[in-house]
Amino acid sequence: MGDSTDSGGDSDTESSPAREPLVAPATKFSLLWGLVGGLAFLVLAQGYELLGDLGVGIGPKVAVALVVAAGAAATTHLARGRLPTENESP
Repeated sequence: MGDSTDSGGDSDTESSPAREPLVAPATKFSLLWGLVGGLAFLVLAQGYELLGDLGVGIGPKVAVALVVAAGAAATTHLARGRLPTENESP
């Protein structure tokens, strides 16, 4: 086990300043929730296709999934800071 101050001989990482992330954490959070929403819609559409005849091609499904993803991302971004973040149960 190495010491936490041991750099392993890589002195370039110590002298270089910390880089800012390409995407702000709040934006990344919103985009990931949008991805979850879009994929959840595709899972529901696939389940309905397995149980019954949906009769809709892959194009419209993907288009609606993109709209759902954009809506979920926008809603997450707008609702951030307005909803409580801690658990309210005792």
